[in-house]
Amino acid sequence: MKKLSVALAILFTAVMAANAQPVYSEVVGYQKINLPPGGKPVAPTFIKSNVFQGSATISGSTVTVSTGALSGLSLGPTAFSNRDNYPKYYAEITDPNSQLYGYNFDVSAANTASAFTSDNIPAGLSGSVKIAIRPHVTLADLNPASLSAGDSVTMANDPTGGQELFYVFNGGWIGSDFDTTKDFSHVIIPPGVGFVYSAQSNAALTLTLVGTVKNTPTAVPVYQDAYANIVGAINPSTSINYSNQGIATGIGSGAAFTKYSDDGSFTEQEVYYSFNGGLLNGAFSPVSTANIAGGEAVTVSALDGDKVWLIPAAIAVSQ
Repeated sequence: MKKLSVALAILFTAVMAANAQPVYSEVVGYQKINLPPGGKPVAPTFIKSNVFQGSATISGSTVTVSTGALSGLSLGPTAFSNRDNYPKYYAEITDPNSQLYGYNFDVSAANTASAFTSDNIPAGLSGSVKIAIRPHVTLADLNPASLSAGDSVTMANDPTGGQELFYVFNGGWIGSDFDTTKDFSHVIIPPGVGFVYSAQSNAALTLTLVGTVKNTPTAVPVYQDAYANIVGAINPSTSINYSNQGIATGIGSGAAFTKYSDDGSFTEQEVYYSFNGGLLNGAFSPVSTANIAGGEAVTVSALDGDKVWLIPAAIAVSQ
């Protein structure tokens, strides 16, 4: 049994098949994150279980899998007539031999039991590749029924610099227009993307996250024109050393990311700068340790064009 440095309910099995190739079950667990009165950047630390894993053929915006492999699945996006709609599922490239290993794209429409289309397939991706299809993590997975009415989340990872604001209301989520007839629990939180949680009450709360521990890397876009990119490692470990997470290479030399206090004051605790593939602290001295608690997000902006931070897998599993 493999242990992480948080309380995990682990289901991890290695079965040797006839061809001596190991087959692994998913590692699942939970993590409790403190939400003090005030504001705190948060990043989900788990993903949801695969509904499909295998080979696919990509041609243009169409992704084709083996005949009938998607039968019984409803992969299409939400279809509300009076509110914004969001994808329900995404596909991730799980082929370590692909240059786009860890990149993901949304399921825009489920065409047949053997194919779907996507509007955001990474440029240059075509032909045969291994993928996994999973449901998106959404605001509903933050268990708003356990949170305080009026608390909010701000999401800011947008290439145009836009932000989205949602409020806890009646066990669900409403938009910034306060229209209580429109529930936005279906809003997605993309892999590796975080948000700022703002509490209105004076009571400290606990956010309990549950799900599957990620065993593949995660490509997270960092936009140059975004007001702020709120990102975090998909890793439930108690403490994560970001100097070992590839963030310096991902955001580009000269860019910076900010760690915030954990007391709800949302004050800068430390700023780290990327330099020649390494990190400098606020005094511009090289550092080998930049610890961020699992479940906490940082803010970062790209300087010279959009970037991609390739977050390492939380646990390593042989492919």
